[in-house]
Order: sequence, then structure tokens, then C-alpha cells
Amino acid sequence: MSRHDVLTVDFLQAHGVKVVSPLRDWLTRVSFLARSQSDEAKRERYEKWALRTVEEAVNAPGGVAAVRWAKQSAVMPSDASDQEPAWWPTGAATSSPQPSNSSRAALFEETLRRAPEELVPFVHQGFSLYDHEVARGQRTYAQVSFVEMLNIAKNLFTKVPLAQRQQLLQQQQSPKEAEFPSPSPPSYIAPPALSESTPHPRRLPKKQLASTSAESPGATAVSSSCSSTPPSTQKRSAVLSTHEPPAKRKCVAAPTGPTSQTDCSFFMQLAGTFEVETARPPVFTGRSAAMERAYTRYEPLVDDIRPLPVLKKAFAYVVHRCQEVQEAEGIKAGQKYLSDQLKGLRQDLRVQNIINAFTVSVYETHARLCLERGDIGEFNQCQAALKHFYEAPTVTPKRCHAEEFFLYRLVYLTLSEQYDSLSTELIHFTNAQMKGATRPGMEIDKEAVSKALSLCNACINGDTPTVCRLLMDFRVEMRYLVRIYLQKLRIMSLKEILTAMKGSLTMRFLMASLGFTPVVEGDSPQQPSHVFWLDGSADEAAVRLAELFKTLKVDLPANFSFEAELQRTKHTGPNPKAHFPSLDAASALKAVNDYLLYLGTRKDAGLG
Repeated sequence: MSRHDVLTVDFLQAHGVKVVSPLRDWLTRVSFLARSQSDEAKRERYEKWALRTVEEAVNAPGGVAAVRWAKQSAVMPSDASDQEPAWWPTGAATSSPQPSNSSRAALFEETLRRAPEELVPFVHQGFSLYDHEVARGQRTYAQVSFVEMLNIAKNLFTKVPLAQRQQLLQQQQSPKEAEFPSPSPPSYIAPPALSESTPHPRRLPKKQLASTSAESPGATAVSSSCSSTPPSTQKRSAVLSTHEPPAKRKCVAAPTGPTSQTDCSFFMQLAGTFEVETARPPVFTGRSAAMERAYTRYEPLVDDIRPLPVLKKAFAYVVHRCQEVQEAEGIKAGQKYLSDQLKGLRQDLRVQNIINAFTVSVYETHARLCLERGDIGEFNQCQAALKHFYEAPTVTPKRCHAEEFFLYRLVYLTLSEQYDSLSTELIHFTNAQMKGATRPGMEIDKEAVSKALSLCNACINGDTPTVCRLLMDFRVEMRYLVRIYLQKLRIMSLKEILTAMKGSLTMRFLMASLGFTPVVEGDSPQQPSHVFWLDGSADEAAVRLAELFKTLKVDLPANFSFEAELQRTKHTGPNPKAHFPSLDAASALKAVNDYLLYLGTRKDAGLG
């Protein structure tokens, strides 16, 4: 294995690491940064640092699952140690001495002692695979544990149908069964080279392969590529294959030629955790004809699930019903009703594994509704699912709104401070733009992405005039998304203002700096002017201002009036002795710091 393959999922799974999705994203970012280094020495130092980080996570309490990889920085510190990781390839595997028989025997004995009865045959088969890897010099017995060997046996076990497993277990319990081979490592014998006239077994057409397997006796149940396996292993494989059609027979054995990337990936997949290959969810069709069904936390029955034709009718029905509820009970009641029904629709689509244009439409509608309601949790679920739906082969990209929700995702990740995930999204977007129109994401406009990133930068820097100006160019749902995090952004901006300034600060200045004053939109002669409020309206801005200072426990001046401050210009006017409502910067800063300190001591509280 090349030294530059250490930051891959296959390499970590070969060392028994359960690669969770956040760790996979972190590997993508750190390998990209490693490849971008200027010379080979810096690249190798970067890879060693990343591999040491993973090793430390494996040895820490809780393992890799306990590490928040989304918050883990992918940038190597300048004072990083040059210590070589324990898993770092030495580059001299082919010339290293063969491991002793005692280490192999001890590993074999420990694995058999801990293996369940039904896994014993597959433990032997797994050791046969690993013996050939050791014979090639690719691996050693010292770098594998009994847990990894049990995982190999479990994965081999899952590849055999249930009926054949039961038959194999009965034969294992029979006293007439042949004994298993001794645990000594076999010598590897290379198979004879294939002539040009001899067709390779993998290149045979399916019909020709089936006829060839049917004409041969029982030994043909094992392909010629398995000739290097022990006789007892071949015998068990032949017994398993007699109950399976010839075209579907499988032979799991060590490669008989030079190690290829496919062969390495196959073995590393076997050596990974047991959850590497998970069963596909069962596909079924619901039977319910109800137009309304809210989300249920328990697993719904088939009689509760609605099929696709009913779901399409139910979608139109609940949208129309929402308007009636709004007229009778108000806007919030109508939005809550529609959100509950759309979540039920999503559940019916998910359990039936339906992914098409209708599925995308339901998720997009619910995501926009969640932004309007301020439900950031449900929005995150919808946008995460839409990210995978847009790449599905059953979905037509031109009929979706991939660009719109990609921009939402960028702003959401920025405002929620998920910067590592944000960099991953931008890396994938850049790769899609470079690879061409065949890659998902090529249709996204670069100017729209640039404008969204400018909006993110303005929000972080507290540049409220720029935020308002940019929000005018986006859909109204983008305004809803920014308003969810608006109080958090205002608190951080207020802290920076109070830290940088001393003395008294007028309320008019603070209102303008925090975005509580309106911005004029479209003042050209061709377009009539329109007042844009970051909070939506003047009444909402007044309420949000009072809530902000009440949360921070900062008393507003006694002579403060929101309407009066809006009518006054930002200048003090010609009378320098006039008294304007103001706050003391020092006392207000102390209140803000006390509030942030309080949030730091509470696990159930936060800025957003």
C-alpha cells in the first residue's frame, strides 16, 4: 500500500476503525489539504499528523464515535509533533521477515475461543484469506486482532443464504465431518498463468458461465480462482454452492494475481466492522387510503402507510386544508397543521423507499415551511435528505431546486458554526465545477454561491447594511433563515461594539448598528422606494429590541422611545446640549459578558 493511501476509509477499516459519517467527511477535508502541500516532505508530515489524530481518537474513551469530527480542525497545527504513527506503513513489507507460527497460532486459538459455533467455519475461511495476504508480504499477524478476524468471519457469514447457513451448521455438528486444517500458515503457491486462448473466468458471459458450471462435477462449484484454498474449505464451499444457481455462486478467496486496488478494497471491506454491509430496507407498498396522517414515533404498520397515488392526492388535500385552518384559527395554527401532515408524508415516503420528483417536492415544501416557522431542526432534516435526493438517478435535476437549497445549506452551516462541513460542501462544489456537467452541482451558478458567501461574511462581521442589501436579492426563505440566528448575531455584534467603544452610546447608534432601523430598497426613479426591515416590520423590530435587552438584563433609558428614535436622524442636530437616550458602554458590556458566562455553564442553553 502506498504511504499516501493512509487517509482513506479502506485503510482505517483494515485496522478495525469504524468509520462514521463525520469521520469520513473529516478524512475528505484533511486528505485534500495534504495533497495541496508544496512538497513531498510536507505532505508526508501532514498525513502522519492526521493518522496520529485518528489513532489517539481510537485509544481514547469512547473511540472515534465520541469525537465531534464536525468540530475537529482539518488544519495541522504549526507545532505538530513529527512522531511516526503506529499504523504508518514502513515501505519494506516485501523484505520483512515472515511472522512466527506462534503469533498466528495464538491469534487463531483466541479467535476460535471467542467465535460463536456458527462462525467457526468462516473463521477458518477468514484465516485462509489472511494467510495469503501475509504470504504476499502485504500484512502481518502482529497488526491484526481477534476482533478484526471475527469481523471478517461475520462478513463472510452474511454473504451466505440462511438455508445454507443452517445446512453448514448441521454438517459442522455431525461426527462424520472432516476435521479443519491445522492453524499453521500455508505456503502460498502462485497459480499457472492463463494463456491468451484461455478465457478468464470473470470475462465469461453469464450464460456461458452457467453452462460451464452445470457441465462440471461437484468440484466446479468452486471457481478456478479458489484453487489455492485448503481442501476442506473447498469442500465446504462446494456443499454450499450446490443449493444455489450456477450464475449466483460466489467464491471468497485470496486473489491469485498481483494485488489490485479492487482486491485490496475487497479485503479491507471484510476486515472492517460488521456494519460495513447493511441490509437494504424492505420494500413494500402501503394500504391506507387516508388523506391525513401525522408523524408517529413508533414504526408504522403496512395498514397505516399510504401508497404513492394516495400520497399525491393527500399532498394536494393538506395544502388546501391548511388554507381553511388559517382562515378559521390563524396563520400559526395553519402552519402547524401543514407541518405535521408533511412530516407524516415524509415518513410514508421514507419507509417505502420512494425517491422521485414527488418526494423532492414534499421535502422542499416542508423545508421552506420550517424556515417560515423558525423550526431549524426539521429544516436540517429536510435539507440533509434533499442533498442525497438530488444525486439519485430517479430524480431529474432540472425539475428540482438544487441551487436554492445549496445556498440555504451554506448559510445554515455558517450561522450554526459548522465550518468543517461548510468547507466540505465548498470542496465538493469546486470539484463538481471542475469535472463538468455530468457531476451533481454543475448547474449551480457561481455568482449565486459568491453572493451567498458574501452574505455569510456580512452576518459574521455584523455588517447589517450589507446583510439587508444582500437579502433583498434572495428568496424570502433566506430572510427567515437569517432571522432564526439574528439574536445570536446581534449579541455578538453588541459585545464587539461595547468592547471597542467607551463612554455613552446613543440608542439611535446601537439601533442602526444592530439592524433595528429600516433600509430603503429601490430608490431609483424607475422603481418606487420600499422600506426593508431585517425583522420583517417596525412592530417586530420594536419587540425584538425589547426582548434583546431584557434577555441581557440591560435596562433601557427611561426616556427611550422606539418610534421617536426612528423619526430622529442619526446625527445629534444643531443643539449640542440636547439629551438623547444613551447607554453606558462599561455597564452594558458587563451585562453581556455575564449573560455569555451564564450560557457557558448551562448545557440546555445556547445562543442558537
